[in-house]
Amino acid sequence: MSEEKEVPIVVVRKSSGFGAFLLGALCGAAAGVLFAPRSGEETQRDLREGALKLRSDAEGKLSELRDELVEVYERAREDVSERIDLAREEVRHRRHQAGEAVRAGKTAARGARSDLERRLAESKRAYRESLAGEDEGRRAKAGAAKSAEAEDAGAEEEAGAGSEA
Repeated sequence: MSEEKEVPIVVVRKSSGFGAFLLGALCGAAAGVLFAPRSGEETQRDLREGALKLRSDAEGKLSELRDELVEVYERAREDVSERIDLAREEVRHRRHQAGEAVRAGKTAARGARSDLERRLAESKRAYRESLAGEDEGRRAKAGAAKSAEAEDAGAEEEAGAGSEA
């Protein structure tokens, strides 16, 4: 008789699959460690260097951004300062123009007033002269009328004396 070896038979029951997942994960991890081209220390060092490089790059970008913001801020500040200076100069110029206009207006008003006062004085003088002339004319007329009356009265007296004689 031949000696036959008995082979054990394993029966696996189907379950929820969690055990299979766990088994697959363990096998994958073992295979990853076995077939990894680098050791754990090398991987950690690479991760550390990558993190430092990432940090350095981020700091560099942040520094560039900060410099750019400072530059933009300074340009905006200079622009606003220049505009304020221009506005102030414009206000000074307009104030000067307004002052000149006020002075010219005052001078014109003084000239117009003195001209008006001169014309008013001339008008008053002419009016007074015309009143004085009218008074003289009336007096002359009154004097002439009195002379005529006196002559008429004298002629009447002579005529009355001649008729009585």
